[in-house]
Amino acid sequence: MIKLIASDIDGTLVPDGTPNIDPEIFDVIRQLQDRGVVFAGASGRQFVSMKKLFAPVADRMYFITENGPILRDMHQVYSMAAIDRRMLMEMIADAKDLPDCDIMICGKERAYAETEGRMFRWMRDSYKYDIEAIGSFEDNLDDDIVKMSIYHAGNRCEEVVKKWFYGKWKDRLNISAAGLMWMDCILPGVDKGSAVRHLQQMLGISREETMSFGDNLNDLGLIAAAEESYAIGSARDEVKAAAKHVAPPLSENGVTQVLKAYLETL
Repeated sequence: MIKLIASDIDGTLVPDGTPNIDPEIFDVIRQLQDRGVVFAGASGRQFVSMKKLFAPVADRMYFITENGPILRDMHQVYSMAAIDRRMLMEMIADAKDLPDCDIMICGKERAYAETEGRMFRWMRDSYKYDIEAIGSFEDNLDDDIVKMSIYHAGNRCEEVVKKWFYGKWKDRLNISAAGLMWMDCILPGVDKGSAVRHLQQMLGISREETMSFGDNLNDLGLIAAAEESYAIGSARDEVKAAAKHVAPPLSENGVTQVLKAYLETL
C-alpha cells in the first residue's frame, strides 16, 4: 500500500509560474489523508508560495521547498541545508558574469533579488513569493541561504549556464534545470529525492510505499526515491525514461487522474 505521495508543482500540477491548480485535487488529497496517506509537495518554490497554493490542505501536508534543501510542515522545519557564505559570494560573482541572466537568492522564508526587474515582478505577482529587492547582494544579504536560482528570460538558461558555469561548479553544487528559464544551484547531495528519503525515515515509510510525480530534470531524485514513480505526460524525455510510469499530461490534470484511480483501489 502507498503511504506517501510526493509531487512536483510547476509543470506537473500547475503551468509554470501560475497558481492554476486543478481544484479537484484538494478533495483527492483530503481523501488520501483521511486514509492515512501522507501528501508532500516537492518544489523549487519557497514555502510561502507553496502554502498559499495548497491552502485548503496545507495544515496536514509536508513541504519540500527550494528543490530539496528544506523539509518542513506548517509549523516546524525538519532539515535545512544552507550554503557556506564565502562559497555563496563566489557563486554570485560568477553568475553575474552570465549574459542576459538575473539571480534570485533563497532563504528559509524569503527570497532576494538586487532590483525590481522582470524576474522580481514575476516571482512576486505570479508565484506569490515573499521576495525583497535589496540592492547589492554582497553588501546587503543577511540571511541563511539554501539556493541560488539563475534566470534567463529568453528560455535559454540551461544553454547559457552550461557554456562555462556548469563546468566550473558541477563538482561543488547540484545544478539542475527547473524550467526553460531557470537553473537552480543547491548543495551537492541535496535534492527533492534526499528530502523524500528524510521524510520516509522520519515516518517509517519505505521506498516501496512511496509514489512520486515530476516533469523536469530537478525531479529525477524525486522519481528515484519512489517505487511507484510517474513522469507527467508532458515531462522531459529524461524524466519519462527514469520513471516507472507515464501519467496523462498536465493539460489533462494527470496527477489528479492517477490519484483518483489509486483511491478507487483503497
